[in-house]
Amino acid sequence: MAASVVRFESRTVVRRPAREVFERLADLPAYRQWMHRDGLFRRCESVSELPVREGTTYLDLTRMGRFEGRVVELVPPTRIAFSETLSWFGVALTRAEPAYVLEEDGDETVVHHTAVGELYGVMRLFRPAARWMADRERDRTLASLKRSLEQAPTTGSGA
Repeated sequence: MAASVVRFESRTVVRRPAREVFERLADLPAYRQWMHRDGLFRRCESVSELPVREGTTYLDLTRMGRFEGRVVELVPPTRIAFSETLSWFGVALTRAEPAYVLEEDGDETVVHHTAVGELYGVMRLFRPAARWMADRERDRTLASLKRSLEQAPTTGSGA
């Protein structure tokens, strides 16, 4: 059965150097410290040994279930891309491919974020809802990234 594709594209400007933005995106275990919790995201766990590199595997635990993911591109400090699949009872329901391209502009970074999702089988029937959820989740991710890097450091937090 053919897949149904959902696409997302957005950008934001983060008032931090590209190196810091890249490091935040590449530190998978630390996502739970900065990522919003009002959407699908719950936590991210590395499966492969750290540090994160191309080929690193991880689990993205969400309200929908467990996405099994892999880092498919890692070019510090400008590009990072992922591929993740959600399966229920051994049947793939959706695959997501989020990617970030970072362009440094002085002491700011333009973050170009794209994501392509493919829905399989019965999930294809939920394409409009999936599109809405993907847009909201990707917007939340960018907002969380920006907020986490631009907020004033907390004294003694160690994070």
